[in-house]
Amino acid sequence: MLYSFLCATLWASTGIFVKFIDGLSVPYIIWGRFLIAFLFGLLFVQSRAKFQFTPLQQRSYSEYALALMMTAYYVLATYSFFYAPVAVAALLIALAPLFTFLLRLFIKGEFHRNEILGFVIAFIGLMLYFYGKDYAGEGYSTDAIIVGGVCALSAAILRAAFSFIVWESVGKGRSVDAANINNNTLLLGVILLSPALFLQSASGAITSPNISYLLGLGVIATFVPNMLNNLSSMKLNPTLHNIIGMSTPISASIMAWIFLGEEQDALALVAMLVTVSGIFLSMRTPVKKPATATEQA
Repeated sequence: MLYSFLCATLWASTGIFVKFIDGLSVPYIIWGRFLIAFLFGLLFVQSRAKFQFTPLQQRSYSEYALALMMTAYYVLATYSFFYAPVAVAALLIALAPLFTFLLRLFIKGEFHRNEILGFVIAFIGLMLYFYGKDYAGEGYSTDAIIVGGVCALSAAILRAAFSFIVWESVGKGRSVDAANINNNTLLLGVILLSPALFLQSASGAITSPNISYLLGLGVIATFVPNMLNNLSSMKLNPTLHNIIGMSTPISASIMAWIFLGEEQDALALVAMLVTVSGIFLSMRTPVKKPATATEQA
């Protein structure tokens, strides 16, 4: 559970690093994020005493599919913040537990009342937090908000599906290599976004500050939380994991208050308490761990 909270908190730092980067286009920022995180991941894997190279043909195709899902998640989430207001994008991405509910309900017929009640309370807190914001006055067009909203919802669906599939795989005793999925997620991002770099120029934007912020974005806001997300998805109920993830927009707001000077009013503080209360209520759900689980992370 600690992994899940750390994952949500570190993912929340994404907006801070992106705000600090000046002059780079979104494709370059995402590509740099993937590249730095992938290189750091290689160092991490090579330093593991028990690391053994698994031949390509012996790896499960399902792990590549899971990696591609998370690659798409990062791309869609980043673009959602680019087009839509940060608050709107964060709120929609935080709806991942809703889709996890639906997956468990329709596929397995499972749910617990504390999960539902906790989700509802947390969601009310998020709605209360973002209530009354004038996004049109901030220069966002309706079309841009719609595009960003669709990207955010798509990202939420992908994250919910990823957690559900990994949890199910571990529960059935299948081998899930979190480190392999993590590195493939990042490598796919580097490969798939490389062609887009030829269409744009980063001339003049490769500065020391930007490199520092990209390092933070790649390691602190990408590699570490992505690894924690994989580990949490194997060990923690997917609904609970995604409900804990609803704290991400709150953490992001606190960081923005500290690092960007974006102050929060009394209503926002109350909304934070409501959201956290919902999260802790959902944590009181009696969750059965998978009977067998092969973890190689």
